[in-house]
Amino acid sequence: MKVNRRHFVGILYDVCLFEYASHVSVDQQHILALADLADTFAFVADFYKHNRPLMDIPCDQFITRNQLHTVIGLLDYIEEMETGAYEIFPRNIEIREDAPSFASSSSMKRDRRKQQESSSRDQQQDRERGLTRSRSALDMFVRPERSWSTDIYSHRGHDLHQDNDTDLDDEYSIVIPGLSKTDIQTFLWEYAYMPEEYQDDIATLIRYLRRDEWMMDGSKGPIVTFDWGLEGVQKYTKEYNQNKIHKVEIREQEEVKKAQEAAQQLQEEWNRQQEAAREQEAALRIKNTDDFIWRLHKSLVISTEDTAAIDDLVKTLEAELSEYFDFCFLALVPVGSFATGSHTRHSDLDLTLTGNTKNVTMSALADALRHFNYENVVISEPRIQPPQSPTPISPTTTAPSIPQPFVTFIDPRTEMACHVSLNDPLAIYRSKLVYTYNMAEPRFCPVFLALKRLAVQRHLISGSVHQDRHRPVPLGSYALALMLITFLQTENPPLLPKLQQTPLEEEDRPLKETIVQGIDCSFDRDWKYHLGMGAGNSKGVAELLMDFCRFFGYVFDYESKEVNARIGAFRWRPDVSSKGGATSNLSSLAAALPSATAGINTGTAATSLASSQSAASASSSSSVSKELGPVTFHVMDPFVIGINITAACRGDQVRMVKECFQEVYEALNEGDVNHVFSKS
Repeated sequence: MKVNRRHFVGILYDVCLFEYASHVSVDQQHILALADLADTFAFVADFYKHNRPLMDIPCDQFITRNQLHTVIGLLDYIEEMETGAYEIFPRNIEIREDAPSFASSSSMKRDRRKQQESSSRDQQQDRERGLTRSRSALDMFVRPERSWSTDIYSHRGHDLHQDNDTDLDDEYSIVIPGLSKTDIQTFLWEYAYMPEEYQDDIATLIRYLRRDEWMMDGSKGPIVTFDWGLEGVQKYTKEYNQNKIHKVEIREQEEVKKAQEAAQQLQEEWNRQQEAAREQEAALRIKNTDDFIWRLHKSLVISTEDTAAIDDLVKTLEAELSEYFDFCFLALVPVGSFATGSHTRHSDLDLTLTGNTKNVTMSALADALRHFNYENVVISEPRIQPPQSPTPISPTTTAPSIPQPFVTFIDPRTEMACHVSLNDPLAIYRSKLVYTYNMAEPRFCPVFLALKRLAVQRHLISGSVHQDRHRPVPLGSYALALMLITFLQTENPPLLPKLQQTPLEEEDRPLKETIVQGIDCSFDRDWKYHLGMGAGNSKGVAELLMDFCRFFGYVFDYESKEVNARIGAFRWRPDVSSKGGATSNLSSLAAALPSATAGINTGTAATSLASSQSAASASSSSSVSKELGPVTFHVMDPFVIGINITAACRGDQVRMVKECFQEVYEALNEGDVNHVFSKS
């Protein structure tokens, strides 16, 4: 092991200064003759010479080579130091030149040394005569007196056996200031971090310097015995200082840990405060949006007077048509938004003429309306005719009604746009189903009207007759209603029941079977029974609208799933390729039809869009997937099984729907209701 002996001797020198400084108070000074300090280094050199196997860093040669056992050598050594101390002694050391003192400590010690040397010579002579036995190195520490003679040069540079003492060495001394408690602790900590191979040697040297050379206790402290037989001052030993540092490191680690825990607690508290502030801001935004939606609902919903005026219009028109067609049994039944309870001031009035309509044609119906001075009477024809299927439809397959034309007109008294179809019972039951859901949950209508408002503004659904109702749009009002119904059915806890399913616990309330044109239109119409079902869900209309937009903007899988209000689920689309050619033959018809009206009338968008269900649903089949290409949005009709009422919503239109709901969600999340409901 390579050791820096210069550094070791310098640290030993600082420890000797510390030992002398401990004898005076902080406001006093200890005057140490350089001759005494030279004797200290002479003792150290002799100790190493006689105990070399038991020590780690022998430095006797370094001391003699640098003449640290002489006053002259020490003067040069100390003057090289800027502060008079080597490294760890905390105060400055001053060299002082004094008048000779014949009563100095060095003179007395030289007298004692002469006696020891005379005794040593006598013992040597006795050994030569065989009168005494040789003693081991350890035996010499049994008594306070040193039992070996100093066999190196003294501080005056002369052989100790030729003492020509003139006391000139007493002319130089060093001034060692007393240390404060802080100085003492600083020194001891500095020493603790010195190289550990120094420490046991220094502990041993200080122990025997105190006992045999200095004749004082120095800085005091317990004495320990090493395993190799020598003694040492405990506070200077390697074991003591390693334990001391280890304890401090443990304490520092604990303090760091406590500081980290405190910082973490502060951070967590800050995070909680920030989260609380964000939640408070979000709650305020939601409340403002909630209030806005309710105000919007109040402003859109028609008044009692308007409802009465519409009822009068229907009754008057029914009477006029009955009169025109020779009092045949005819009935005008509202469908669409007016029948579902979501009619607004801007909604069109959708009607279907039922009863004895066998001899009533679209042309005759248009003529009757013109006869009674209704304005802008137009017959809207489907843009394509249903294809002729080379494969006959199976009797077990449910086929939707063939798309029919409808008559559009404006009532001059109410200035309301109206649409009349002929004998469309499916539209009646679709309207009744949505109406029952609407009445079962008070939050349904405000959310639905808000959705219609933002969807019209973003051209997802068509608006009133004053807008271009033949402009292709991705969705219809009926599809939007089914999307909202299914969403509220799947909330946790749910807000809406599954009216077309009979729960086991409600077997005493079986559904009344209703078959219309061979289609099962049965559902639970007792909305009062389900009123309050959503009481367990505390979300307001704003939060429901946000969650709806987030779901259809970021969560719903348009490629693989379908919206199915009949079962109340967003489910993976089943493989419908086994349904045969009956549904596939209708695909080209549905994809080409416009989503012209609310989508509830069989003769308009709902049935026309439904007709392409097989082509879209069979996307799991590789051949059909290649034929369809783009992704198709699937919103399934609740009555006609397997019919997709949004089959025309494909490719870019699906992306348009998804991005629209993403945009609305982000705006609602920021509380920007003006952007959501005022976008042109």
